Amino acid sequence: MLPTAAQAQETESAEAAVFIVTPLSFVKQFDVDFGQIVPGDNAGQVILGPDGSVSTTGDVIQIDGTQQRGLFWGYGQLNQLVRINFDANDYTLTRIGGTETMQMSATTIGSVPPVPLGANPRIFRIANPDGFFSFGVGATLDVAGNQAPGTYEGTFTITLDYL
Repeated sequence: MLPTAAQAQETESAEAAVFIVTPLSFVKQFDVDFGQIVPGDNAGQVILGPDGSVSTTGDVIQIDGTQQRGLFWGYGQLNQLVRINFDANDYTLTRIGGTETMQMSATTIGSVPPVPLGANPRIFRIANPDGFFSFGVGATLDVAGNQAPGTYEGTFTITLDYL
């Protein structure tokens, strides 16, 4: 008898996705995600820039680099005006399965220069000749000393009007 080589079969799964933007539409590609943090004994903040940059203050430590700015896309026409409005500028994030909260504030849109957003709408002009545009959204998260562990969630609303 001769030895035979062992054969193995491996299977991997993959996802396929498409992101469609139609004329005068507005779609979210990514949610705002502050990533994984470690709170300290004292309060601090996680500052997520609309460009995806992240910094912390106080005793808060960013540990994994998985933070993600919010990213939104629209499609209009060259030189068309667009009004962007947030429903507020302070939002409460609540721990899933609990009652503990954190505050998200200082919501900022990734224009040049970055513009703080709130209940007052901002008007921008579409500068891309093909009419497509995107903008990042960042914010500041207030973290209490010894903040309870878990996942915190909240929602905010952005309204986009093509003028």
